[in-house]
Amino acid sequence: MKSHGCPLDCFGCCKLNVYVEDNKVVKIEGDKNHPYTKGIVCEKAKNHLKRLNARDRLYSPMKKQNGKWVNITFEEAINIISDKLRYYREKYSSNSVIHYGSSGTGTILKGIEDIFFNFYGGITKIENEICWSAGNKAQKYDFGDNKSNSIEDILNAKNIILWSKNPANSHIQLLPFLKKARQNGAKIIVIDPISTDSTNFCDIHIKINPASDAAMAMAMTKVIIEENLQDAEFIKKNVVGFREYKAYLDTLSMEYLSRECGVNIDTIKEISHIYAEEKYSTICMGYGLQRYKNGGNSVRSIDALAAITGSVGKKGGGVNYSNKVYPKVLNLDPYGSYKYALKDRNWNFHKLLKCSKDIKAIFVSKANPLNQWPDLNNFIKAFENIEFKVCIDMFMTDTAKHCDLIIPCTNTLESEDLLYSSMSNPYIIYNEKCVEPKHKLMDEYYFFMELAKKMGMKEYPYVSKREYLTQVIKPLEKKGITLEKIKNEYVTIQENSIAWSDLKFKTPSKKIEIYSKEAEKDGLSPIPVYVNDEKSDKLRLLTTHPKKSLMSQSFKDVDTMAAANISKNTAEKQDIHNGDIVKLKSSRGEIRVKINITDKVSDNLVHMNVGWWEKSSNPNFLTENQIADMGKQAAYYDTFVEIKK
Repeated sequence: MKSHGCPLDCFGCCKLNVYVEDNKVVKIEGDKNHPYTKGIVCEKAKNHLKRLNARDRLYSPMKKQNGKWVNITFEEAINIISDKLRYYREKYSSNSVIHYGSSGTGTILKGIEDIFFNFYGGITKIENEICWSAGNKAQKYDFGDNKSNSIEDILNAKNIILWSKNPANSHIQLLPFLKKARQNGAKIIVIDPISTDSTNFCDIHIKINPASDAAMAMAMTKVIIEENLQDAEFIKKNVVGFREYKAYLDTLSMEYLSRECGVNIDTIKEISHIYAEEKYSTICMGYGLQRYKNGGNSVRSIDALAAITGSVGKKGGGVNYSNKVYPKVLNLDPYGSYKYALKDRNWNFHKLLKCSKDIKAIFVSKANPLNQWPDLNNFIKAFENIEFKVCIDMFMTDTAKHCDLIIPCTNTLESEDLLYSSMSNPYIIYNEKCVEPKHKLMDEYYFFMELAKKMGMKEYPYVSKREYLTQVIKPLEKKGITLEKIKNEYVTIQENSIAWSDLKFKTPSKKIEIYSKEAEKDGLSPIPVYVNDEKSDKLRLLTTHPKKSLMSQSFKDVDTMAAANISKNTAEKQDIHNGDIVKLKSSRGEIRVKINITDKVSDNLVHMNVGWWEKSSNPNFLTENQIADMGKQAAYYDTFVEIKK
């Protein structure tokens, strides 16, 4: 049996036991002894075995020649890349090369290309801020860092709000705790514009209007203040900006906020009392409410709600969004590659539309941007303007097919590595290599090492994986943590199960900052504000993650037309019937979809899954190229469409 963790960008980071016979994986099971995942494993993790043995998996590098793909050797691929990189650096600059890597895998050595490109001289990097960064930035303004209470602390909560969070799909390790907490008397409240699988076991579902999460949070905060349910002593000692925020809330009437969020005032008062009266209740946020242009302010307003009730730093309390335990602790650049990256610069992905002609080469790894980026028609044009395009992937993805060179890579089960999550699971996991890949250079670690040799990078770390990872975790040695310990035991450095229990926040004031001077310095409102000017007579498009696929990976083998979900009232207004094939049209493009009429979607919405490939109709050919109010992330959910028969 081999020990392994699922590297997908997920709350759970499932710990796996992998069974191998004759260099073949025969079974994957959840590790029942793991303190966090407890043997629970989702279909996405089990799917690694299917992907490992997929018939259409790539094993040989390929280059595009006269519009057709031709197999080449790894040596030929390295020669081509080496020649191109030398040429672009000498004629233009090393930062005429751009790299985009995202969350296709979360292991450390699968990102070794960042180290390589530093030694190359520094390149243009597309910031990986597309999905959740508005919420992370919001909590940095408010608390100074991103921390969450432990998953077990749910059992201490008097009541639980799942705000835009659907753990039945995306955080299944949380489900047993939610059900037990409910058995113990806690009420579960779901705030979500869509009826999800998680609303099946909740006590109250608030079917909020899209983009109005801040209005709901502010309305609750007004009720709590007006009915004197706030924790005045906690505010006095630990909160900056309460007066300024209250003054702002006084300018917003309950009638206005109720109308905006689509929740009647009596219900808002009921939820406010449930949350504030019994000490303490917790809020668990998902990754949907920040995907609007006002998404960062929505998270800040929810943080403020928790702050005024004194729920932060308390058992059963907390406002849980992400949990970044390791990024600032591990030495993720153990050989000092940053010192060589003199031409290093960072771009938001939106800038590629305007400046693609300044870029001569692009490398894509751990990502499928021409599936996941918004406004795909324009991004594909910008991508194709780039002279030399390289994709590192296991399959011919929607991105790979637009490239000039494809480098096949290992499946996670073929790679030794280290894994940690920044969402919830606080354990660091050693990934044993379970089976050998068909070629050593399919492993990115060895591919970029050979490329570095070819390019004469004398300072590059030509060391074994084991040595490299040992250097990465060196900061943990003072805690008695070694690579062997991580391999053979269950290891976490999160010592406290309650985030901010010492009430020592990492903000400039060392307090919770409802009024943030850091936000003000960044040109933003220092306090949370509600702005929602993205309204239309058309239908708002929402795209969420299905249970079986995180991004686009599991849609590879789906050949059916994409489904679009609408309500019965919307269907009647449009004279559409269940199963109709229709055209969805936005200002950015159009796709054909099959209509599914359901009572789970509110009126005036179109709901689709994230991840459909172009062959099936990808909703990102419709999504607008907009940025959220903070964190530089995409505001996918402020896209409006028409249905054309």
